[in-house]
Amino acid sequence: MIPEEIAHLRSRCKLPFDPSRRGPVLLSQFFEELNLSHVALPNLSCGAVTDFLRSKGMAIDPVGEPDSPLAGCLFWVKDDGWAFVTASDILPRRRFSAAHELGHAVLHRETMGGFISDVSISETDAAEGQREREANQFAAELLMPKEVCWARAEELERDYKACPRMVLAYRLASELLVSREAMRYRLKSLGIGNDD
Repeated sequence: MIPEEIAHLRSRCKLPFDPSRRGPVLLSQFFEELNLSHVALPNLSCGAVTDFLRSKGMAIDPVGEPDSPLAGCLFWVKDDGWAFVTASDILPRRRFSAAHELGHAVLHRETMGGFISDVSISETDAAEGQREREANQFAAELLMPKEVCWARAEELERDYKACPRMVLAYRLASELLVSREAMRYRLKSLGIGNDD
């Protein structure tokens, strides 16, 4: 289901998929298509989200417990949404968190109520709860497309007659702007590369 949702979203954004294209998946067009703003806040917490939304003129009740730290949050009012991530996280982590929140927007918008706050976001299948696992899978498949992973593995095998998973993970993590941990996990789950 998730690959079809991503293909549908790519189609809506008029973003053709080309596994030979180098570089990271750009998230801005996906956010724009869903009328979703991406916001990185320092010290992300329920209180910081509430303060931000109130600074935009919204008269809202507090979003959760004010001092509760968050890894990400998705908030909707009518047709407008905001995806919050922690500004102090490194770029690959912020990208995964943003894609995770985008996954909630695509997969869970109709059932989530006004907001979803994520205390933690795992880059593996360690997430608790079906919705969190689905949002993680969405993020992994969007940021680390299996077709790109296979194409780069075939290049490595062709050029060097070997495809060590660790080497491929380092190369792909750098190219796709994701963490090496997330990339190693993705490659292992896809069965790509040889064990190190």
